Amino acid sequence: LPALSERLLGSPVQFNHSHRPATSSVNFVAAHDGMTLADLTAYEEKHNEANGEQNRDGHNENLSWNNGQEGATDDRQIAAARRRDVRALLATLFASRGAIMLTAGDEFGRTQRGNNNAYAVPADAPPADAWAVDWHHADDALIAYVARLTRIRRRHPALRQPEFFAG
Repeated sequence: LPALSERLLGSPVQFNHSHRPATSSVNFVAAHDGMTLADLTAYEEKHNEANGEQNRDGHNENLSWNNGQEGATDDRQIAAARRRDVRALLATLFASRGAIMLTAGDEFGRTQRGNNNAYAVPADAPPADAWAVDWHHADDALIAYVARLTRIRRRHPALRQPEFFAG
């Protein structure tokens, strides 16, 4: 909890010593070179088989979990748990001070089907759309949730204060 609280406060240990503002930190849950936000809650292991490296490429430390089933599921309870987890991760991100980095597609549930090294997928290998931002399968409820988080952050200056808390 202390490490999390420090990040939520803008990482003062890293930035406060040089008179940089709390808004100097960049906060993110998922990045372009790993699993998507949706995949963090749907895959416990990487699935880079399409890359032609026998799943040896990409890192193995994904800090991900599958909520009881690896990959896509029709199980309503698992799907609901994944939706809750994604929303909790997003709420934590939007509550943090500093710049927010949200990878394109994470705001609507984009998946790379567990591939954490999608840039290495050959263009002719399935899933050839690993890099695609597929708006046809966008989760409209998740888009609305991210929009609400954005409005909350904009309305509450405490979430964007450049000064570090003292004491």
